[in-house]
Amino acid sequence: MLVDLHTHSYYSDGTMSPREILEDAKRKNIDVIAITDHDEIGSYNEAKSISEEVGVKLIRGVELDCKFEDIVVHVLCYKFNDNEEMIEIINKAQNALLETSFELMRRMEKDYEDISYEEFSTYKHDKRKGGWDGIHYLHDKKITEGLFDGMKYYRQYNCGHEQFDFPTVEEACKVVHKAGGYAVLAHPCNYYKDKTKEEIIEKLNMFKAMGIDGIESYYPANSELMTETCVEFCKDNDMIITCGSDGHGDFAAVSKGIEYYIGAMKVDSEKLHNIEKLI
Repeated sequence: MLVDLHTHSYYSDGTMSPREILEDAKRKNIDVIAITDHDEIGSYNEAKSISEEVGVKLIRGVELDCKFEDIVVHVLCYKFNDNEEMIEIINKAQNALLETSFELMRRMEKDYEDISYEEFSTYKHDKRKGGWDGIHYLHDKKITEGLFDGMKYYRQYNCGHEQFDFPTVEEACKVVHKAGGYAVLAHPCNYYKDKTKEEIIEKLNMFKAMGIDGIESYYPANSELMTETCVEFCKDNDMIITCGSDGHGDFAAVSKGIEYYIGAMKVDSEKLHNIEKLI
């Protein structure tokens, strides 16, 4: 059985509708899928009835931006219920995510006559193009040549995620557990690709202590060392091993030579330790 527990729809920064994601999964013989939009759960109600029609099992999910040490990491939350605290923490993360772009425009309008915070406050990009308002606005204003060129301005104007009030990993784990769900560390390679095995394990132990239930051990950009280390760590600690593509449709489908598309990781569920807790 094939699973892909990390995909994004146009409810956040992907280009595909929930139906298109589920139909694509069916064509690729994926049996179980999760739509894990960034700090956004609006796709689930639309997708759950479609999943039955299409014949692909849908797992409820969301990808939360969370503070850890001096960076922001992503925590994939699964199978949670709609209790008040869960909705609050998703809203907290979503508001912080939106504020990164609002604050960027506040700062940039002092240096660029074409940039207006007031104008940006009502700006909405075409969701079919993926991404988010901030990079599309800069592109539409011809500040950037390509969408991803806008990322440098977030760094230049000190508007990186780590500067904003995202929930902590520990906070997220406590809330998702109270909501009956599970918390999984997404794409460890994004934070620790240059670490040794011993250094990776040290970090994973810290996440485990904060309540992380599993690790996205199979991921397009994970190195062989990262995958082996995470799989070994999860088995040794009886944690959940997941597999995800991080597919966003046509948006960022290829990055640094690595392809991110639904079903990019072909890993049988038999290799995913404790995956039955999620599916």
